Amino acid sequence: MIRIYLDTNVIIARYKPQDPLFSVSNDLFERKDLVFTVSPLTLVELHSVISRLKSQLIFSNEIKDVDSRTLVSFIIRDCNLQFLARNFLFSYKVEKSRARIPLEYYLSIIFADKIQLRTLDLIHIAYAYMIKDFIDVFTTGDEEILEKSNVIERLLGITVKHPKEI
Repeated sequence: MIRIYLDTNVIIARYKPQDPLFSVSNDLFERKDLVFTVSPLTLVELHSVISRLKSQLIFSNEIKDVDSRTLVSFIIRDCNLQFLARNFLFSYKVEKSRARIPLEYYLSIIFADKIQLRTLDLIHIAYAYMIKDFIDVFTTGDEEILEKSNVIERLLGITVKHPKEI
């Protein structure tokens, strides 16, 4: 079994026919030799995307006119997504103040200068780093992340691949 941490764009592509990843995403989810892992960030992103793009997404007729929460539940079941949640807080000092922040935020701060990705992408990479003993590959269709795949693998030991490479 290949254990994959999925970027949200691969999941959404399964339900968005105009997405360039539509076919490859559907093929990926049909495979039985893959285990799909996602983080709490994925849950938030799914709700966000569905709330904005619901009319562009294709679902079966039985669930077409339901709320976002029901659609997210359907997607989790339909894609056989497994959540892996790690909840650690880090005490971060800023000037004279201290804040307790999630570890993935702290790691994102550390990785920011080295990897130079957008915020949510950095948090996904940080989360993948936190669970790297439980995954084999980070899969994304995001070109910016894919362009940084060598840096990510060299610095963090996380293999990044496009879905068609799986």
